[in-house]
Parts: sequence; C-alpha cells; structure tokens
Amino acid sequence: MKKRAETIQIKFLTLFKNLSLRWKIFFIVLLNVVSLLLFSFIGFTILSKTYNELLYRSIAGNLSFSANTISTNLKDVERLSSIILSTSSIQTSLSAIHESEDAVVRSNANRSINTALSSYYETFRQNGVSYIVLFNDNFSNATNWAAYEKTDREFIDHALQNAELGDGAVSWTTGGGSTSGLFLGRNIRKIEGLDFSTIGRLLIYVDTDRLINTINRSFQTFDTGYYILADGPDTIYASSGLSKDLVNRTLLLEDDTYQTLQSDNHTYFAVSSKIPYYDWRYISLIPFDSIIHSIGRSAKIILGIMVLGILTALVLTQWLIYSILRHFNALIVKMDVFSKNELTLEQSAYDYSTRNDEIGRLHQRFDRMATRIRTLVDTNYKNELLRKEAQIKALESQINPHFLYNTLESINWRAKASKNAEISMMAESLGTLLRSTLSNHESLVELDYELELVRAYITIQKIRFEDRLDFLSLVDDDLHHILMPPLTIQPLIENAIRYGMEEMTETCHIELLVRHEGDQVLIRVKNNGSVFEDHLLEKLKSREKQPNGFGIGLMNIDQRIRLLFGDAYGLELNNEDDCATADIHIPFQVKEN
Repeated sequence: MKKRAETIQIKFLTLFKNLSLRWKIFFIVLLNVVSLLLFSFIGFTILSKTYNELLYRSIAGNLSFSANTISTNLKDVERLSSIILSTSSIQTSLSAIHESEDAVVRSNANRSINTALSSYYETFRQNGVSYIVLFNDNFSNATNWAAYEKTDREFIDHALQNAELGDGAVSWTTGGGSTSGLFLGRNIRKIEGLDFSTIGRLLIYVDTDRLINTINRSFQTFDTGYYILADGPDTIYASSGLSKDLVNRTLLLEDDTYQTLQSDNHTYFAVSSKIPYYDWRYISLIPFDSIIHSIGRSAKIILGIMVLGILTALVLTQWLIYSILRHFNALIVKMDVFSKNELTLEQSAYDYSTRNDEIGRLHQRFDRMATRIRTLVDTNYKNELLRKEAQIKALESQINPHFLYNTLESINWRAKASKNAEISMMAESLGTLLRSTLSNHESLVELDYELELVRAYITIQKIRFEDRLDFLSLVDDDLHHILMPPLTIQPLIENAIRYGMEEMTETCHIELLVRHEGDQVLIRVKNNGSVFEDHLLEKLKSREKQPNGFGIGLMNIDQRIRLLFGDAYGLELNNEDDCATADIHIPFQVKEN
C-alpha cells in the first residue's frame, strides 16, 4: 500500500513538473482558491457556533435574573403567609369565630379578617398574588371572589389537603398542567396560650402567567419569548402558543444547556435553568426562525460573493498569466534564434530596456550577454593572434631566476671583498625579495616569512634614506607562526615610505604592530607624513576611483584575505592623529604538524 502511494506521488510530481508554466500558475491559484473556500466554510461554521454561544449566554443571563426574581417573589409570598398567620387581629378574629356562638361577634370578626386580607393583598399583588382565601369553621374570606370561583375546585381541594399534611408549614401545590397557577397552603394555628390548635386554613393563589410575564417584560431582549416552569416531569406553567409535544420535548433538555428544537415548521432556541430554593426547572424558548433566515440569507450572499470572486480571480489569473508568459515566450524565441546563429540577435517589438522587474532584467541581461558574445566572436580571431604573439615575446624575454640569484650573489661577494658593507647588505636584501616573489607559490605563509621580507625591504630603504626613515616593529611572541597570505605587509610598508617621504622632509616614522584581538589577529602599519583619502577602499571597489598601481595592490590584499578567510576579515584604511593607518584582520591560524 505504501509503495503504491509513493508511485502515485511520483507520477503526480512528474506530471506537475512537465506542465507548462501557464498551467502550473493556474493550478497554484486554483489550489489557493479552494483552500480559501475551505477555510471560509470552517470560519463560517465557527462563527455560527460562536453566535449560538453568545445567544445562549445572553438568554441564560436574562433567564437567571428572571429565575432569581421569581424565587424572590415566591419567598415574599411565603413571608406574606407568615405575616397573616401571626397577625394579632386575624388570630383574635379566627379564635372568636371558632369559640363564640354570638353571630354579631362572628360577623365583626369576619369583617376584620376581610379588612386585613384586603390590605395584605394590595401590598403583595405585584408579587403575582391573584387572591387570598382564608377558611374557618363558619366562613370563607377571599380577596377576589370572582377569581376564586373560576379556580378548579379539585385544585383547591388538593391544595387544602397538602396544607393539612403540612401541619402549619408552607406547602406549594401545582395545577399539574390543568391550570397555570400555584397555591401556597398553610394551616393557621392558635398562638394564644400556646394552644396550637387549628383555627383556619390559608390559601394564597399565585398567577404564574402574570408573574412570569411581568418579570420578563421589563428586560426581555427579544420581541417574543415563551417560558415553561416545571416541577420534574410535571408542568407548572407553559406560555400559550406552545404545543404539548414541544413542551414535553423541551422538558428533556438538561439543565444549564441549550438546544434548537423544531415544532410545526418553526425553530426555537431553548435554554434551561433552575429556580433557586425550589428546584423547579425554568426554560426559555426564543423563536429562531428570523435568526436562521438571516444566517441563511447571509450565507447565500457570502457564497455568491465568493463564487463571483473565484470566477473573477480565475479570469484575472488567466489574463495575468498570458500577459507575463508572452514576454517569456519572446525571450525563448530570442534564445532559439541566437543559438542557431550567434551573429543574429532577434529584435523585439517591445522595449525591455525601461523595465525594472525580473522580466525586464532577464531580457536586458540576455541582450547584453548576446552582444558581448557577438563582440567576442568578432574579435576572437584577432585576440588569438595577439595572445600567441605575446606568448612568443614573453618566451623570448624570459630570464632564468637562477641567473639573477647567481648574479646578485656574485655582486655580494665582490662587495664583501671590497669591504663595502652597504652594497653587500643591499644585494642580500634584494636577493631575499626576489627569491620570495619569484619562487614562492604558496597561498599561505608564516608571519616570520613576511617579517623577513619586511626586514629585507627596510634594510634597502634605510640605506637609501638613512636617518629620515625610522621603523619600529612590535610583534607578540606567540604570533610568529600564524598563517597569512604572502606579500601582504611589505606592500603596505612600501606605500607608507613612498607617500610619507614624499609629503615631508622630516623623519618618517613607520610602526608595524602585530597583536591579538579576541580570536583575531590585528596587523597594523602606521606612518606619519600622509593620510588616506576618505573611503578610499570603497571607492576603489565601486570603481568610483580608478585604481593605479598602489590602488590595485590594496584591492589585491583585501580580496585575497576575504577569499581565503571570509568576509569577516580583510583590510581597513583609517586616519588616526594625522597618521595613515592600514589594519589587516585575519584569524588566529597556525600550520598543522
């Protein structure tokens, strides 16, 4: 399997290599377009998911606030029940109705209870309280008889049974889906004398529809919203307009999560939460149709723009490829014509001499190369004749170096015999210089070898200039065997003498310094009486200044050092305290044994 995959890969690469440049560029652009399309789709998917997360956080935040507010209102209703149970006027009135046989007393007590309940009802009706009803042995007191009469009797009886079972504690009774209300039920016990006998039963009806709608109306983010309040699998409240099937499926949603649900060709964004202290589920459903429609419309617009952009990119790519390749084709034609006949250069209708891009530079360099080759072809025959003539003359004028050495040695012995020490020293020094320049063909020599040449050269010059020349050599002891290019120091000494002696009549002081500088070796030749022109070496390299004999020597020294050791080393020319300073930087390198 692996071998087959490698074979397919090799075939594909071979096919791609053999494609024309036009189709290679087109394939690369197409690959980029497909990649862009893929990443755009991934980005759109991530964006949609992020939007759902933000929508969930927004709804969950509102839902949490609403749940806390509902819990606070229900706690206030519980507090209301405790206030009613402990109010002295209600305790006294219920005791009177329970114990007295006097109709007038009972009637007054009944009115007192109605007055107290009405007062509490007005105070707590904004908490969703629809009515308060109080039962005793002889009467029933209600703050809203019309609402009380509309309430399902079975629901009321169930609430009274739960109140009886609660034995004075708070008990909440739900309608089980048949009604959207809640009953708080409690038995009222006689407090006086710590009797604690039951003297009445209290029911407070909370209209959950009004409570939930009132709370959510004040901070609802969306125009429409549906809510479900449930106790486990039992529905306490569900907004009108929700089908029973949708409510049942919504109750399957886990707490603190979100989900999109479909019902009757509509989509809802459902978020689940909890009512604090009551462990009831509180679910919000936001119609998602308009959002999905907006997202779908945006997706279609984006897709249309991308398709249009891709088509435009492909058309522009073809046009650009043609506009570029036609210049390469023109160059190929010129090459073909020139390869067949080197004396013919194809003339193009397009002027490439003014173009500064890669195409222009290719044509310009090919034209220059072709012109140069044609010139070389034209002059090749003459140059060949001149070269042969020069070789003949060089052979005719060539002198055997041994003849020169023997002649200088004869002069030296004759000078010694005549007791002329200066002529003897000059002959020996000149012999040393000639032997080094004519016989040595090594690319690297030891520093001692170079110093010997310098001493020979200085000997000759001191005899010539006598006291006008002062030479000082300072060399670190451990540097005598470092390797360096031959004939590097002596030309700098020669330049120092030549220009230093020409510019003044006083003594010319020349100092040769060789020392360590980190992992490099510094060789410095310093002389008074002359200075270097600013940026002389750079001007020589850039041809801004035409090199004469000495300029060529400086460039030769710098180039040899850089070729042998790298661009980190070389020659530097500076002026220091009215003195010309030539610095050579080379690595610390000795010959291996």
